[in-house]
Amino acid sequence: MALYPAQYVADYTISYCTRAKKPISNLKLQKMLYFLWVDYYKKTKCELYLDDICAWKLGPVVPNVYYNFCLYAGTPITLESPNKIEQKDTGLLDSIIKQYLPMPASTLVDMTHTKGKPWDKVYQNGIGNRFVIPFSLIKDLECNE
Repeated sequence: MALYPAQYVADYTISYCTRAKKPISNLKLQKMLYFLWVDYYKKTKCELYLDDICAWKLGPVVPNVYYNFCLYAGTPITLESPNKIEQKDTGLLDSIIKQYLPMPASTLVDMTHTKGKPWDKVYQNGIGNRFVIPFSLIKDLECNE
């Protein structure tokens, strides 16, 4: 399985949501990027992307993707980008996106804030604000269920 830049995964996710007429905010995109990584790894035992995932106040964030879309603030992002994801991965990504798309961003934030999960272990009530969440910790605490 191929590794992608997180931006490719973000563009694919935004395009999917735009076509589904359910555009998402940058906040929801960030949470979906996290769960896409986790669920993709659970199914394939391969990393979806290697860009840093950091512990920010509202949960896991891929900073380089966040900054590419921060001008949208809390408004929906409606873009369609060329697909740079290999066809062999699109079906799996589609099924993961479909699973999380109906959930409000606040629910996804709550899910990432679960006590004892990677974000909680790194963020530590703000002490670890903006620290990288190691992929090894994500694998140990999210992918061995």
